[in-house]
Amino acid sequence: MTPYQEQCKIMESLSSSIFLRFTITFQLASSLLALTMVIVASYSLWTAQVARLFHVNVIIIFQVHWFGFFLHCSNRIVLHTIDLHNYLILDYCDMPASTTRCFVLRVQYVFGLCLVGATTIPLVIERYIATIKSSKYEQTGCALGIYMAIKQFSIATMTTYYAFLIFPFKEPFMPYCTAIKQGFVTNVEVIFHIILLAQIVGRVIFQYLFNLNERLRAKQITCSLSNRYSLEQNLKSMRTLKLFANLQTGFQVIHIMFFLFLLKFGAELESSTYLALLEWSGSYPLYAIISIVALLKKAQVNKVRLKKELEVHMSADQNNYFENFNKSWN
Repeated sequence: MTPYQEQCKIMESLSSSIFLRFTITFQLASSLLALTMVIVASYSLWTAQVARLFHVNVIIIFQVHWFGFFLHCSNRIVLHTIDLHNYLILDYCDMPASTTRCFVLRVQYVFGLCLVGATTIPLVIERYIATIKSSKYEQTGCALGIYMAIKQFSIATMTTYYAFLIFPFKEPFMPYCTAIKQGFVTNVEVIFHIILLAQIVGRVIFQYLFNLNERLRAKQITCSLSNRYSLEQNLKSMRTLKLFANLQTGFQVIHIMFFLFLLKFGAELESSTYLALLEWSGSYPLYAIISIVALLKKAQVNKVRLKKELEVHMSADQNNYFENFNKSWN
């Protein structure tokens, strides 16, 4: 069998797989929904009333995070639309994609998910500074947020470059657009392990900062209302960002477990099954949908909680005032 005939046979097997077709269709549908939600979330991040409870630096960092989802999902939509079109319309021998096209789309695809993974480190730095400067931080500008956004793009650029160092540019066509070869460890897996480690470390630091803010609030109960408001704002952000860290870490753990399975058993699987599982392991659009809904609900809950806690502090101020007033007359 000639290489050309073998290529045609491979495409016949892939395009005829019901599991792979279902997977691509699901990922396409979830990408379309996620893209819409990311656009709405990005707009709401600057205009919604609940977003006003966050410091502008947090908003900037999250805007880059949503942009990563936008870039990933938009390129995933193009990739999966082309795949489904080819599987349904073209002849088997005409289905393979050019390596150049795969690279152009995949590099944006990977850069987007690297931006998503690069959010944790800048947020840890921003929240640390917000904690040590809690009394004055709410009045600061957006310089730190811009710097953290540059850091996010820098991390994503470096990891994307490293991921594509061994991309098969010499091959004119690819049966399926992916930089991961069946049964082999590549730079992409190494990067995801690093991202996973960053999520775990970030989660631990978030917990430390949250506990620190709780202690600061307990110590400063007699401070001015404005200082306590700043502390409550920081605590509210930490509650939401703890959820974010949990979601990030949980998703990356599931992602890596899928990869470990594919690395161990990938060589024994059919190519169509392997590629379908590969797509399921990197369900970033589904993660985007879940994280947006969860963070929105958490932010709304924290908004109500912040209002109640400030009312308690204001009541405490009045009680302290009348207590001190009565003492002055006794």
